Amino acid sequence: MLRSFTSSAASRLRATRLTTGVSSSTTATRAFSRSNVASHARSRTTSATSTTTLSLASRSLATRPLTIRRALATITDIKGATATYPKTNPEFTTNPILNWHTFPDFAAIKAEHVVPAVEILTKQIEATFQERSKRMTPTWEGTMGLTQDLEDDLERASGVISHFSRVKDSPEFRKAVEAIQPMIVTISLKMGQSLELYDALVKLADNKETWSTLDKEQKRIVQKAIQGMRLSGVAFGLPGDGNAEKQKRFNEIQGKLAQLSLTFSNNLQDETKAFAKVITDRKELEGCPESLMKAMAKNAQSRGHGDGNSETGPWAVTLDYPTYIPFMMNCKNRDLREHAYRAMVSRASKGEKNNEPVIDEILSLRQEEAGLLGFSSYGALSLSKKMASDVGTAKDILDRLYEATLPAAKKDLAELTEFAKDHLGHPTPLCPWDTPFVEEEYSKDRFKYSADQISEYLPYSRVMDTLFEVARDSFGIDVTEMSAGDQSKAGLTTWNKDVKIYQVKDDASKKVLAYFYGDFYSRSEEKLSGAWMDVCVTRMKDPVSGAVRVPIAYLVCNQPPPLSGAESLMKFQDVTTMFHEFGHGLQHMLTTVDYPQASGIKGVEWDFVEVASQFMENFAYEDKWLSRMAKHHKTGEPMPQEMKETVKKSKQCLAGMAMLRQLHFAMLDLELHTQYKPNSGETIFDVNRRQAKKTTLVTPIPEDRFLCGFGHIFGGGYAAGYYSYKFSELYSADAYAAFEEQGASVEGRKRIGRKYRDTVLAYGGATDPKEVWKEFRGRDGVEVDALLRHSGLLSSP
Repeated sequence: MLRSFTSSAASRLRATRLTTGVSSSTTATRAFSRSNVASHARSRTTSATSTTTLSLASRSLATRPLTIRRALATITDIKGATATYPKTNPEFTTNPILNWHTFPDFAAIKAEHVVPAVEILTKQIEATFQERSKRMTPTWEGTMGLTQDLEDDLERASGVISHFSRVKDSPEFRKAVEAIQPMIVTISLKMGQSLELYDALVKLADNKETWSTLDKEQKRIVQKAIQGMRLSGVAFGLPGDGNAEKQKRFNEIQGKLAQLSLTFSNNLQDETKAFAKVITDRKELEGCPESLMKAMAKNAQSRGHGDGNSETGPWAVTLDYPTYIPFMMNCKNRDLREHAYRAMVSRASKGEKNNEPVIDEILSLRQEEAGLLGFSSYGALSLSKKMASDVGTAKDILDRLYEATLPAAKKDLAELTEFAKDHLGHPTPLCPWDTPFVEEEYSKDRFKYSADQISEYLPYSRVMDTLFEVARDSFGIDVTEMSAGDQSKAGLTTWNKDVKIYQVKDDASKKVLAYFYGDFYSRSEEKLSGAWMDVCVTRMKDPVSGAVRVPIAYLVCNQPPPLSGAESLMKFQDVTTMFHEFGHGLQHMLTTVDYPQASGIKGVEWDFVEVASQFMENFAYEDKWLSRMAKHHKTGEPMPQEMKETVKKSKQCLAGMAMLRQLHFAMLDLELHTQYKPNSGETIFDVNRRQAKKTTLVTPIPEDRFLCGFGHIFGGGYAAGYYSYKFSELYSADAYAAFEEQGASVEGRKRIGRKYRDTVLAYGGATDPKEVWKEFRGRDGVEVDALLRHSGLLSSP
């Protein structure tokens, strides 16, 4: 998933504790639907409270960035653009959040650096922006050219802070993020509501002669900037009755929404961390595989119970996904599953951490914001920025998928119920805490292999090698891990010893295209659950020197870490998650756009941004690549053919129920953001129950409060946009169909792969996605049948 990509640092910090991320892979979505986890997480919320002291001594840790800069110049031969405004305050040279060139010095960053960095940066940006506003003109250089470095510096600093808060969570860092939010919101609104900038941009777009001097990418950037400023309330600054009051209220809403989003996410993270059911009798955990027993013993040890011995215990069932999902799938103890499930769907729904009033206020403020901007609902406001363009179009897509999915979902549930009764002697009808367990038993009976047995053939190193081979074979790039020696030589640091740094080159020219950090193992004590890709550095061409700054990405997953010195073994859902996030990374790293406003992921419509990620998942199921990666971690023996067939068929196993659950989330999201009226007598939970009558076959329990943990729409960037997963999947399935149409032709697949790289991955947000699609696929529309066929919901032609 993507965290929440927007050029607005205010939005970025608002989504810091997200849901989110971007986001989710269809395979992980299926896994999460098994366990009936509503807010299935591709990025989630952080937590905590506490105080921090700002120490001048600790802020002087950034003593190495100049060394890093010199070292990297010899490695990449690329220099970044230099800002043209004065940076005389000492923080710019001593604070590691501000003083970095290509790679941040992560080892030097502390919580006490956050507030001073943002205070100084926002003050300097505000002063510079005010001065430049006086000389803005209706030209590219007189508008975007005067704001580009300011936006870039703000994004780089806020991006580092956002990233750190999600992989190195602490009470001190959380407190610092809470302190800087108002500063970020204020500077973003001042720039987004600048009448001088808006007037110059509108005049630029209206002047045919000047407009004709802009290239195609510049024109789209200007058009998007005008739209963005209108949605930021710039019109409230114009003379008119009540405009001043409307602007004041609009800005108050933005600040309050940022605060509420963070509160929601903090509450959710705290409640997730707080739950632990400690088990002392191993018999209660019958059915749990050894890998899970080891993880739960470590969970118990980290909470002060036992010494981490998986044989003797104790063991702790927790709500972090690497533990919760396999527990719900494997534990035979129905009462214990029910206990864990009820804890999951009631997180942050009572007491001091109750998110229900937070959600109601968020929905009320979003509706008020939409009304101020002239929209009938927040859904209409959100869709105005997306490829679907209006609520009706999004609903039509969801309705079409629903009609195609419902019969299959009903058939799936009937088969599961019959299997549970006849083969397991299990009580029926099935309850929500039963379905993940019965689905897993059904899968093992039908396909003969469990997820743990399959993982024996999926060692981490082989999966990564295969992923990079796919990239080389399909897109012509070479991905290599930087050695510890090269990192040391370049002065590069990371935030954890397990984090790796990778270099991406063009396979033909050997030119460095990008870098990315890989943080793949779970660390529940400090790192958010889920998986996401995020931006560290955006590709940009220096307008003065012409030098190109290469993009850098973060790829973050949460697979189980290696135990007892052995290599990490990946569940197949971990594999597809890795492919998914790498797909996001490719769109960021292989962009050819030189303007940072629309380079890589930035500027891509939210309901098209999951195409690249979901597209990559398909390769994990191909026989060629599955054979390449699937070798036994001890013997090196290839995965048996019968097991490979199991993996490939699993994509379509119970696909009707999986898709119906995602449609439930998407339809509920749109209902809450178009029809629901807070404080009208109907609660958010009433809306969920009403929607569930249509889209949920296993009846939710009356106490279900999963909305209090639905971080995608209340703590991240998917408000009135959750439909984007399925909307994007239509395009990703059709894109992969272009490869399928080549059959066994190696050259044909390579040709399509290069075309995909040169369009979908290259054009970023600088080209309308409809134009991108037409150039890649050769037609305007998308074939819905491709998704239904891949999901097993439509027979192959």
